[in-house]
Amino acid sequence: MKEFKNIDEQIEILKNRGLVFKDLNLAKRYLLTNNYYNIINGYGKYFQNNTDLFIKGTTFDEVRSLYFCDKQLKQAFFNSILNVEHHLKSIFAYRFAEKFKNKRYAYLDINSYDSNKILSVGRLISDLSRIINFYKDKSNNPIHHYVKKYNDVPIWIMVEFLDFGKLCAMIKNSKRSIQNKIFKDLMTFIHENVGGINEHFTPEIMISFIENIHELRNVCAHNNRLLDFRCKADSRYFSALHLKYNIEGNNSRRYAYSVL
Repeated sequence: MKEFKNIDEQIEILKNRGLVFKDLNLAKRYLLTNNYYNIINGYGKYFQNNTDLFIKGTTFDEVRSLYFCDKQLKQAFFNSILNVEHHLKSIFAYRFAEKFKNKRYAYLDINSYDSNKILSVGRLISDLSRIINFYKDKSNNPIHHYVKKYNDVPIWIMVEFLDFGKLCAMIKNSKRSIQNKIFKDLMTFIHENVGGINEHFTPEIMISFIENIHELRNVCAHNNRLLDFRCKADSRYFSALHLKYNIEGNNSRRYAYSVL
């Protein structure tokens, strides 16, 4: 069991490792409110030479500043990702409803999805059913209202109860015809906001982008370290967009910069 250390003991450990404190009272308040593990274990290593010892002259303020900078970047990225999530939910809900406009609870029907992805579709439908069952008997929420009044929860209501991971799963498992319409909608958005994009944007490229955005969202939402974070896989290369940001085909596309 890891032994608890109070703030004074934490500071003594850091002093013994060579970290310089210019304002002890400020450092104590900061460690109390921001978590020693997040600051020191997360960012202290950038001021060390492959040991627990700090480079001579390193101050607590320097470590704190790096932590703060990363935190500010995460907040900016997270706000951008929330906008992406909002647009994706709206576009997906519209295209799905357009495809199955006369079908009650279409998203709970396995036939509404890609027939080659039965296992993942089955898991997705179970997750969606659990969400409905959780909210339908609780008052003051749209699912309860729509189940009671219409015996149906439209997809444009349902998407607002999905986290980004579930939204990604719905898009990935959708029929190709729906994916094609979504990526065309996104292509129009990219063209209007970036300009000069004429290359064919496929569903595979779109999904790889969305998967990496999902990973990055989790890092920001759970206050994990963004600095040096890498996604599990490169996003698909889309030269018309990547080259605008000086990202070559042989460059890594797993870092935050290439994701957003």
